[in-house]
Amino acid sequence: MQVCEIFYSIQGEGQEIGQPAIFLRLQGCNLHCKFCDTAYSQEINQKKEMTIMEILKKIKEFPAKHIVLTGGEPLLQQKELIPLLKKLKNYFIEVETNGTIKPIISQYINKFNCSPKLSNAIKLKIKYDSLKFFPKEKTIYKFVVNDKKDITEIKKFIKENTIDKNKVFLMPQGKTTEEVMEKSKSLIEICKKEVFGFAPRLHIMIWNNQKKI
Repeated sequence: MQVCEIFYSIQGEGQEIGQPAIFLRLQGCNLHCKFCDTAYSQEINQKKEMTIMEILKKIKEFPAKHIVLTGGEPLLQQKELIPLLKKLKNYFIEVETNGTIKPIISQYINKFNCSPKLSNAIKLKIKYDSLKFFPKEKTIYKFVVNDKKDITEIKKFIKENTIDKNKVFLMPQGKTTEEVMEKSKSLIEICKKEVFGFAPRLHIMIWNNQKKI
């Protein structure tokens, strides 16, 4: 498999925020978002080929039983992931995904953290036909908000894709502690008004935009 990095930290986003977790970051992405804070996961010189056994050995070095599959876009390598996932049955496994690729590994996954991209991040028109294949009981939706005008686009998106508001979390865009903290203040008020969940980007707030956390 093409791996970018494997490290141990805490989950910084979504419903499992604050949980100690092992991050398996896979190399490659099918999108190139303006605000991407892990652009290095697309760089050729960052990737390394690892076997399933090599990945498993590294994972077992850490004490947590919680794994976050991330990228890039991890579902690009989901077929290759299946043998690994079969060996991780006693782990809680999350997938961070942009939602553009139909999942075929749902039976092995505890939670999909789907982050559809708004026009503030990417100018290309993206089709999200694959969203209907994500299991509703296992999927939450995270939207990165840059400014107030993004809310109209989010509300339109969740209506068009029949997404339950209780599954929606808004996150402040920012690559530094100062940016995230400042935008969080107004975003919390928006979440209260629209009855969306607020998801602080805890890793940015604590460590800024360091490569490993």
